[in-house]
Amino acid sequence: MDRRLMNISILGLGFMFVFTSFLTVSNIEKTVLKSIEKEDPSFTGDGYTSLCIIYGVFALCNWLAPTIIGMIGSRKSIYLGSICYVAFLTPFLWPSNILLYTMSVLLGFGASIIWTGQGTYLTMNSDLSTISRNSGIFWAMSKISICIGNVFVILVLRDKTELNESTRMLVFTVLAVVCGFGTLILMILRPSVDAEDKENEVNFQKPNSMIPKKELKDSMRLLMTKDMLLLSTLFLFTGLHVSFYSGVYSSCIAFTKSMSTNTKQLLGYTGILVGVGEVTGGLLCSILGKKSPRSDSKFSGLSRSTVIIISFLINIVAYGLIFVNLPNDSPFGDSYTKSFIKPNQYLAVFCGFLLGLGDSGFTTQIYNIIGVKYSDNSSSATSLFMFMQAMSAAISFFYSNQFGIYAQLIILIIVMTIGTLSFLVVDKFISI
Repeated sequence: MDRRLMNISILGLGFMFVFTSFLTVSNIEKTVLKSIEKEDPSFTGDGYTSLCIIYGVFALCNWLAPTIIGMIGSRKSIYLGSICYVAFLTPFLWPSNILLYTMSVLLGFGASIIWTGQGTYLTMNSDLSTISRNSGIFWAMSKISICIGNVFVILVLRDKTELNESTRMLVFTVLAVVCGFGTLILMILRPSVDAEDKENEVNFQKPNSMIPKKELKDSMRLLMTKDMLLLSTLFLFTGLHVSFYSGVYSSCIAFTKSMSTNTKQLLGYTGILVGVGEVTGGLLCSILGKKSPRSDSKFSGLSRSTVIIISFLINIVAYGLIFVNLPNDSPFGDSYTKSFIKPNQYLAVFCGFLLGLGDSGFTTQIYNIIGVKYSDNSSSATSLFMFMQAMSAAISFFYSNQFGIYAQLIILIIVMTIGTLSFLVVDKFISI
Protein backbone atom coordinates (compact mmCIF):
# COMPACT_ATOMS: atom_id res chain seq x y z
CA MET A 1 0.00 0.00 0.00
CA ASP A 2 1.14 3.55 -0.77
CA ARG A 3 2.85 4.99 2.32
CA ARG A 4 0.73 8.14 2.30
CA LEU A 5 -2.48 6.11 2.01
CA MET A 6 -1.33 3.95 4.94
CA ASN A 7 -0.84 7.10 7.02
CA ILE A 8 -4.36 8.29 6.18
CA SER A 9 -5.76 4.86 7.07
CA ILE A 10 -4.06 4.82 10.50
CA LEU A 11 -5.29 8.35 11.12
CA GLY A 12 -8.85 7.37 10.24
CA LEU A 13 -8.70 4.24 12.41
CA GLY A 14 -7.51 6.18 15.45
CA PHE A 15 -10.19 8.83 15.00
CA MET A 16 -12.79 6.09 14.59
CA PHE A 17 -12.17 4.78 18.13
CA VAL A 18 -11.70 8.19 19.78
CA PHE A 19 -14.90 9.56 18.27
CA THR A 20 -16.86 6.37 18.88
CA SER A 21 -16.63 7.64 22.43
CA PHE A 22 -17.13 11.39 22.01
CA LEU A 23 -19.88 11.35 19.37
CA THR A 24 -21.84 8.83 21.42
CA VAL A 25 -21.50 11.06 24.48
CA SER A 26 -22.53 14.23 22.63
CA ASN A 27 -25.54 12.37 21.23
CA ILE A 28 -26.83 11.39 24.68
CA GLU A 29 -25.23 14.01 26.98
CA LYS A 30 -28.33 16.16 27.51
CA THR A 31 -30.44 13.07 28.25
CA VAL A 32 -27.82 11.51 30.54
CA LEU A 33 -27.34 14.66 32.60
CA LYS A 34 -31.12 15.03 32.97
CA SER A 35 -31.28 11.50 34.40
CA ILE A 36 -28.47 12.30 36.88
CA GLU A 37 -30.33 15.43 37.98
CA LYS A 38 -33.46 13.37 38.70
CA GLU A 39 -31.46 11.12 41.04
CA ASP A 40 -29.40 13.93 42.60
CA PRO A 41 -31.09 17.38 42.59
CA SER A 42 -27.82 19.00 43.72
CA PHE A 43 -26.34 18.16 40.32
CA THR A 44 -27.35 20.86 37.84
CA GLY A 45 -24.94 20.20 34.96
CA ASP A 46 -26.52 20.93 31.59
CA GLY A 47 -25.64 19.14 28.35
CA TYR A 48 -26.12 22.17 26.08
CA THR A 49 -24.01 24.33 28.42
CA SER A 50 -21.22 21.74 28.49
CA LEU A 51 -21.19 21.50 24.69
CA CYS A 52 -21.31 25.29 24.40
CA ILE A 53 -18.18 25.52 26.60
CA ILE A 54 -16.42 22.82 24.57
CA TYR A 55 -17.00 24.55 21.26
CA GLY A 56 -16.39 28.04 22.67
CA VAL A 57 -12.96 27.08 24.03
CA PHE A 58 -12.34 25.11 20.83
CA ALA A 59 -12.95 28.29 18.82
CA LEU A 60 -10.65 30.46 20.94
CA CYS A 61 -7.83 27.90 21.07
CA ASN A 62 -7.84 27.51 17.30
CA TRP A 63 -5.89 30.78 17.12
CA LEU A 64 -3.10 29.07 19.05
CA ALA A 65 -3.32 25.69 17.33
CA PRO A 66 -1.05 26.51 14.33
CA THR A 67 1.66 27.69 16.74
CA ILE A 68 1.40 24.51 18.81
CA ILE A 69 1.55 22.38 15.67
CA GLY A 70 4.54 24.38 14.46
CA MET A 71 6.27 23.68 17.77
CA ILE A 72 5.56 19.99 18.32
CA GLY A 73 4.34 18.72 14.94
CA SER A 74 0.95 17.49 13.76
CA ARG A 75 1.36 13.92 15.07
CA LYS A 76 2.04 14.88 18.69
CA SER A 77 -0.75 17.45 18.53
CA ILE A 78 -3.16 14.74 17.38
CA TYR A 79 -2.49 12.26 20.16
CA LEU A 80 -2.16 14.90 22.90
CA GLY A 81 -5.57 16.17 21.83
CA SER A 82 -6.97 12.64 21.96
CA ILE A 83 -5.92 12.31 25.63
CA CYS A 84 -8.26 15.23 26.43
CA TYR A 85 -11.14 13.22 24.97
CA VAL A 86 -10.41 10.40 27.41
CA ALA A 87 -10.33 12.84 30.34
CA PHE A 88 -13.72 14.30 29.35
CA LEU A 89 -15.47 11.05 30.30
CA THR A 90 -14.64 11.33 34.01
CA PRO A 91 -17.59 13.60 35.00
CA PHE A 92 -20.03 10.97 33.76
CA LEU A 93 -18.46 8.35 36.01
CA TRP A 94 -18.23 10.70 39.00
CA PRO A 95 -20.87 13.44 38.47
CA SER A 96 -19.81 16.91 39.58
CA ASN A 97 -20.76 20.31 38.21
CA ILE A 98 -17.23 21.68 38.59
CA LEU A 99 -15.63 18.57 37.06
CA LEU A 100 -18.06 18.57 34.12
CA TYR A 101 -17.36 22.14 33.11
CA THR A 102 -13.60 21.89 33.81
CA MET A 103 -13.30 18.85 31.57
CA SER A 104 -15.39 20.65 28.96
CA VAL A 105 -12.77 23.42 28.90
CA LEU A 106 -9.96 20.86 28.62
CA LEU A 107 -11.72 19.07 25.78
CA GLY A 108 -12.19 22.36 23.91
CA PHE A 109 -8.43 22.85 23.96
CA GLY A 110 -7.79 19.24 22.95
CA ALA A 111 -10.25 19.49 20.06
CA SER A 112 -8.46 22.53 18.63
CA ILE A 113 -5.10 20.79 18.36
CA ILE A 114 -6.38 17.37 17.29
CA TRP A 115 -8.49 18.74 14.43
CA THR A 116 -5.99 21.33 13.20
CA GLY A 117 -3.30 18.65 13.42
CA GLN A 118 -5.53 16.27 11.48
CA GLY A 119 -6.10 18.79 8.68
CA THR A 120 -2.37 19.52 8.45
CA TYR A 121 -1.41 15.83 8.50
CA LEU A 122 -4.03 15.01 5.84
CA THR A 123 -2.82 17.81 3.55
CA MET A 124 0.84 16.82 3.91
CA ASN A 125 -0.01 13.25 2.91
CA SER A 126 -2.01 14.32 -0.16
CA ASP A 127 -1.60 16.10 -3.48
CA LEU A 128 -4.01 17.47 -6.09
CA SER A 129 -4.73 13.98 -7.45
CA THR A 130 -5.37 12.33 -4.06
CA ILE A 131 -6.92 15.01 -1.83
CA SER A 132 -10.52 14.03 -2.70
CA ARG A 133 -9.80 10.33 -2.20
CA ASN A 134 -7.94 10.83 1.08
CA SER A 135 -10.55 13.23 2.49
CA GLY A 136 -13.31 10.75 1.65
CA ILE A 137 -11.45 7.76 3.12
CA PHE A 138 -10.62 9.60 6.35
CA TRP A 139 -14.16 10.94 6.67
CA ALA A 140 -15.75 7.52 6.10
CA MET A 141 -13.42 5.74 8.54
CA SER A 142 -13.76 8.35 11.28
CA LYS A 143 -17.54 8.55 10.96
CA ILE A 144 -18.06 4.79 11.28
CA SER A 145 -17.60 5.67 14.94
CA ILE A 146 -21.14 7.07 15.07
CA CYS A 147 -22.56 3.70 14.02
CA ILE A 148 -20.40 1.68 16.44
CA GLY A 149 -21.20 3.84 19.45
CA ASN A 150 -24.92 3.89 18.82
CA VAL A 151 -25.17 0.13 18.27
CA PHE A 152 -23.70 -0.14 21.76
CA VAL A 153 -26.27 2.37 23.09
CA ILE A 154 -29.14 0.38 21.55
CA LEU A 155 -27.94 -2.86 23.14
CA VAL A 156 -27.47 -1.26 26.57
CA LEU A 157 -30.77 0.65 26.55
CA ARG A 158 -32.86 -2.23 25.27
CA ASP A 159 -36.07 -2.34 27.35
CA LYS A 160 -34.82 0.54 29.54
CA THR A 161 -36.75 3.78 29.87
CA GLU A 162 -34.33 5.47 32.30
CA LEU A 163 -30.53 5.75 32.53
CA ASN A 164 -29.85 4.63 36.10
CA GLU A 165 -26.45 4.77 37.79
CA SER A 166 -25.38 1.18 36.99
CA THR A 167 -26.26 1.63 33.33
CA ARG A 168 -24.33 4.90 33.12
CA MET A 169 -21.26 3.35 34.77
CA LEU A 170 -21.28 0.51 32.23
CA VAL A 171 -21.74 2.83 29.24
CA PHE A 172 -19.05 5.33 30.17
CA THR A 173 -16.50 2.77 31.36
CA VAL A 174 -16.70 1.03 27.98
CA LEU A 175 -16.51 4.34 26.13
CA ALA A 176 -13.41 5.34 28.15
CA VAL A 177 -11.65 2.09 27.21
CA VAL A 178 -12.55 2.53 23.53
CA CYS A 179 -11.32 6.14 23.53
CA GLY A 180 -8.07 5.09 25.22
CA PHE A 181 -7.51 2.44 22.54
CA GLY A 182 -7.94 5.04 19.82
CA THR A 183 -5.36 7.24 21.55
CA LEU A 184 -2.86 4.36 21.48
CA ILE A 185 -3.40 3.94 17.73
CA LEU A 186 -2.79 7.65 17.12
CA MET A 187 0.50 7.39 19.03
CA ILE A 188 1.92 5.18 16.26
CA LEU A 189 1.28 7.67 13.43
CA ARG A 190 4.32 7.88 11.17
CA PRO A 191 5.85 11.10 9.79
CA SER A 192 3.88 12.52 6.85
CA VAL A 193 5.42 12.22 3.40
CA ASP A 194 5.19 14.17 0.14
CA ALA A 195 4.58 12.84 -3.37
CA GLU A 196 8.24 11.76 -3.64
CA ASP A 197 7.87 9.76 -0.39
CA LYS A 198 10.06 12.21 1.52
CA GLU A 199 9.24 13.02 5.11
CA ASN A 200 7.87 16.55 5.50
CA GLU A 201 6.66 16.65 9.11
CA VAL A 202 6.48 20.06 10.76
CA ASN A 203 9.15 20.20 13.48
CA PHE A 204 11.11 22.44 15.78
CA GLN A 205 13.53 23.43 13.03
CA LYS A 206 10.88 25.07 10.89
CA PRO A 207 11.79 28.79 10.62
CA ASN A 208 9.72 31.02 12.87
CA SER A 209 7.57 28.07 13.99
CA MET A 210 8.01 29.08 17.62
CA ILE A 211 6.84 32.67 17.16
CA PRO A 212 3.13 32.86 18.06
CA LYS A 213 2.79 36.43 16.77
CA LYS A 214 3.81 35.39 13.26
CA GLU A 215 1.36 32.48 13.23
CA LEU A 216 -1.44 34.75 14.46
CA LYS A 217 -0.60 37.39 11.87
CA ASP A 218 -0.59 34.75 9.13
CA SER A 219 -4.01 33.53 10.22
CA MET A 220 -5.44 37.07 10.44
CA ARG A 221 -3.98 37.99 7.06
CA LEU A 222 -5.52 34.87 5.54
CA LEU A 223 -8.88 35.58 7.18
CA MET A 224 -8.99 39.03 5.58
CA THR A 225 -8.65 37.70 2.03
CA LYS A 226 -11.75 37.78 -0.16
CA ASP A 227 -11.97 34.02 -0.72
CA MET A 228 -11.55 33.15 2.95
CA LEU A 229 -14.19 35.67 3.99
CA LEU A 230 -16.60 34.10 1.50
CA LEU A 231 -15.80 30.58 2.69
CA SER A 232 -16.29 31.66 6.31
CA THR A 233 -20.08 31.68 5.92
CA LEU A 234 -20.06 28.01 4.96
CA PHE A 235 -17.62 27.29 7.80
CA LEU A 236 -20.12 28.89 10.18
CA PHE A 237 -22.95 26.81 8.75
CA THR A 238 -21.13 23.52 9.32
CA GLY A 239 -20.81 24.40 13.02
CA LEU A 240 -24.53 25.09 13.30
CA HIS A 241 -25.31 21.87 11.45
CA VAL A 242 -22.94 19.71 13.53
CA SER A 243 -24.30 21.04 16.81
CA PHE A 244 -27.85 20.47 15.58
CA TYR A 245 -27.48 16.84 14.51
CA SER A 246 -24.99 15.78 17.18
CA GLY A 247 -26.61 17.33 20.24
CA VAL A 248 -29.92 19.07 19.65
CA TYR A 249 -31.73 16.74 17.25
CA SER A 250 -31.05 13.61 19.28
CA SER A 251 -32.30 15.36 22.43
CA CYS A 252 -35.45 16.47 20.60
CA ILE A 253 -36.20 12.87 19.69
CA ALA A 254 -35.58 11.64 23.24
CA PHE A 255 -37.89 14.34 24.65
CA THR A 256 -40.73 13.76 22.14
CA LYS A 257 -42.89 11.44 24.22
CA SER A 258 -45.76 11.32 21.73
CA MET A 259 -43.80 8.87 19.57
CA SER A 260 -45.12 5.34 20.04
CA THR A 261 -41.76 3.82 21.01
CA ASN A 262 -38.96 3.90 23.59
CA THR A 263 -37.43 7.27 22.71
CA LYS A 264 -34.26 6.55 24.72
CA GLN A 265 -33.52 3.56 22.48
CA LEU A 266 -34.53 5.59 19.43
CA LEU A 267 -31.50 7.78 20.19
CA GLY A 268 -29.29 4.87 19.17
CA TYR A 269 -31.14 4.13 15.94
CA THR A 270 -31.03 7.78 14.91
CA GLY A 271 -27.32 7.98 15.71
CA ILE A 272 -26.64 4.90 13.59
CA LEU A 273 -28.45 6.40 10.62
CA VAL A 274 -26.52 9.66 11.04
CA GLY A 275 -23.33 7.57 10.93
CA VAL A 276 -24.51 5.61 7.89
CA GLY A 277 -25.20 8.91 6.14
CA GLU A 278 -21.74 10.26 7.04
CA VAL A 279 -19.95 7.10 5.88
CA THR A 280 -22.02 6.83 2.70
CA GLY A 281 -21.30 10.44 1.84
CA GLY A 282 -17.60 10.05 2.52
CA LEU A 283 -17.34 6.96 0.33
CA LEU A 284 -19.33 8.56 -2.48
CA CYS A 285 -17.11 11.65 -2.37
CA SER A 286 -14.03 9.43 -2.48
CA ILE A 287 -15.33 7.38 -5.42
CA LEU A 288 -17.11 10.09 -7.40
CA GLY A 289 -14.81 13.02 -6.56
CA LYS A 290 -12.92 14.89 -9.27
CA LYS A 291 -10.32 12.59 -10.79
CA SER A 292 -6.74 13.44 -11.60
CA PRO A 293 -6.18 14.73 -15.16
CA ARG A 294 -3.87 11.74 -15.62
CA SER A 295 -6.66 9.30 -14.87
CA ASP A 296 -7.63 6.91 -17.68
CA SER A 297 -11.27 6.94 -16.60
CA LYS A 298 -13.78 8.51 -19.03
CA PHE A 299 -15.76 9.77 -16.02
CA SER A 300 -13.94 12.85 -14.73
CA GLY A 301 -15.86 12.85 -11.45
CA LEU A 302 -18.15 15.30 -9.68
CA SER A 303 -16.79 18.78 -9.09
CA ARG A 304 -16.69 20.35 -5.63
CA SER A 305 -19.52 22.71 -6.54
CA THR A 306 -21.73 19.85 -7.74
CA VAL A 307 -21.26 17.99 -4.45
CA ILE A 308 -22.03 21.17 -2.48
CA ILE A 309 -25.27 21.76 -4.43
CA ILE A 310 -26.39 18.14 -3.90
CA SER A 311 -25.61 18.43 -0.16
CA PHE A 312 -27.61 21.68 0.00
CA LEU A 313 -30.68 19.98 -1.49
CA ILE A 314 -30.34 16.99 0.86
CA ASN A 315 -30.27 19.27 3.90
CA ILE A 316 -33.26 21.27 2.66
CA VAL A 317 -35.29 18.05 2.52
CA ALA A 318 -34.06 17.00 5.98
CA TYR A 319 -34.88 20.34 7.61
CA GLY A 320 -38.32 20.42 6.01
CA LEU A 321 -39.21 16.94 7.25
CA ILE A 322 -37.97 17.70 10.77
CA PHE A 323 -40.01 20.92 10.77
CA VAL A 324 -43.27 19.05 10.18
CA ASN A 325 -42.40 16.02 12.34
CA LEU A 326 -41.13 17.31 15.72
CA PRO A 327 -42.85 19.70 18.15
CA ASN A 328 -41.37 23.17 18.59
CA ASP A 329 -40.70 22.71 22.32
CA SER A 330 -38.84 19.39 21.95
CA PRO A 331 -35.31 20.83 22.58
CA PHE A 332 -36.15 21.83 26.17
CA GLY A 333 -37.50 18.71 27.89
CA ASP A 334 -40.23 16.09 27.78
CA SER A 335 -42.87 17.11 25.22
CA TYR A 336 -46.26 15.51 24.66
CA THR A 337 -47.42 17.90 21.94
CA LYS A 338 -47.39 17.23 18.22
CA SER A 339 -46.10 19.25 15.31
CA PHE A 340 -47.87 19.57 11.96
CA ILE A 341 -48.24 15.78 12.02
CA LYS A 342 -48.13 13.18 14.79
CA PRO A 343 -44.38 12.66 15.42
CA ASN A 344 -43.25 9.61 13.46
CA GLN A 345 -40.29 7.54 14.66
CA TYR A 346 -39.38 6.22 11.20
CA LEU A 347 -39.33 9.71 9.71
CA ALA A 348 -37.21 10.93 12.62
CA VAL A 349 -34.62 8.19 12.06
CA PHE A 350 -34.60 8.75 8.27
CA CYS A 351 -33.90 12.45 8.81
CA GLY A 352 -30.84 11.42 10.83
CA PHE A 353 -29.51 9.69 7.71
CA LEU A 354 -30.13 12.80 5.59
CA LEU A 355 -28.40 15.05 8.15
CA GLY A 356 -25.30 12.83 8.12
CA LEU A 357 -25.26 12.55 4.33
CA GLY A 358 -25.52 16.31 3.88
CA ASP A 359 -22.84 17.00 6.48
CA SER A 360 -20.33 14.67 4.82
CA GLY A 361 -20.77 16.41 1.47
CA PHE A 362 -20.17 19.89 2.87
CA THR A 363 -17.24 18.95 5.11
CA THR A 364 -15.30 16.81 2.63
CA GLN A 365 -15.48 19.56 0.02
CA ILE A 366 -14.30 22.15 2.52
CA TYR A 367 -11.24 19.99 3.26
CA ASN A 368 -10.86 19.51 -0.48
CA ILE A 369 -10.78 23.22 -1.30
CA ILE A 370 -8.49 23.95 1.67
CA GLY A 371 -6.07 21.27 0.46
CA VAL A 372 -6.07 22.71 -3.08
CA LYS A 373 -6.21 26.48 -2.49
CA TYR A 374 -4.19 26.66 0.72
CA SER A 375 -1.73 23.77 0.41
CA ASP A 376 1.17 26.06 1.41
CA ASN A 377 -0.64 27.34 4.51
CA SER A 378 -2.84 24.40 5.45
CA SER A 379 -2.50 24.67 9.24
CA SER A 380 -3.70 28.30 9.29
CA ALA A 381 -6.52 27.61 6.82
CA THR A 382 -7.64 24.53 8.76
CA SER A 383 -7.51 26.36 12.09
CA LEU A 384 -9.66 29.18 10.65
CA PHE A 385 -12.18 26.61 9.47
CA MET A 386 -12.20 24.99 12.89
CA PHE A 387 -12.47 28.39 14.60
CA MET A 388 -15.51 29.39 12.55
CA GLN A 389 -17.13 25.97 12.94
CA ALA A 390 -16.54 25.79 16.68
CA MET A 391 -17.65 29.38 17.29
CA SER A 392 -20.97 28.86 15.50
CA ALA A 393 -21.47 25.50 17.26
CA ALA A 394 -20.99 27.22 20.63
CA ILE A 395 -23.50 29.90 19.65
CA SER A 396 -25.93 27.20 18.52
CA PHE A 397 -25.74 25.31 21.82
CA PHE A 398 -26.17 28.62 23.67
CA TYR A 399 -29.42 29.48 21.91
CA SER A 400 -30.67 25.88 21.96
CA ASN A 401 -31.91 26.47 25.51
CA GLN A 402 -33.74 29.58 24.28
CA PHE A 403 -35.10 28.88 20.78
CA GLY A 404 -37.59 26.21 19.73
CA ILE A 405 -36.75 23.82 16.94
CA TYR A 406 -38.59 25.88 14.31
CA ALA A 407 -36.42 28.96 14.85
CA GLN A 408 -33.28 26.80 14.84
CA LEU A 409 -34.21 25.23 11.51
CA ILE A 410 -34.90 28.63 9.93
CA ILE A 411 -31.47 29.88 11.05
CA LEU A 412 -29.84 26.78 9.55
CA ILE A 413 -31.55 27.26 6.19
CA ILE A 414 -30.64 30.96 5.93
CA VAL A 415 -26.95 30.49 6.82
CA MET A 416 -26.66 27.37 4.61
CA THR A 417 -28.06 29.23 1.59
CA ILE A 418 -25.64 32.14 1.96
CA GLY A 419 -22.73 29.76 2.63
CA THR A 420 -23.50 27.61 -0.41
CA LEU A 421 -23.62 30.60 -2.74
CA SER A 422 -20.36 31.93 -1.27
CA PHE A 423 -18.61 28.58 -1.82
CA LEU A 424 -19.79 28.48 -5.45
CA VAL A 425 -18.27 31.93 -6.01
CA VAL A 426 -14.90 30.87 -4.56
CA ASP A 427 -14.96 27.65 -6.58
CA LYS A 428 -15.70 29.73 -9.71
CA PHE A 429 -18.96 27.87 -10.29
CA ILE A 430 -20.76 31.22 -10.40
CA SER A 431 -19.33 34.73 -10.80
CA ILE A 432 -20.22 38.03 -9.19
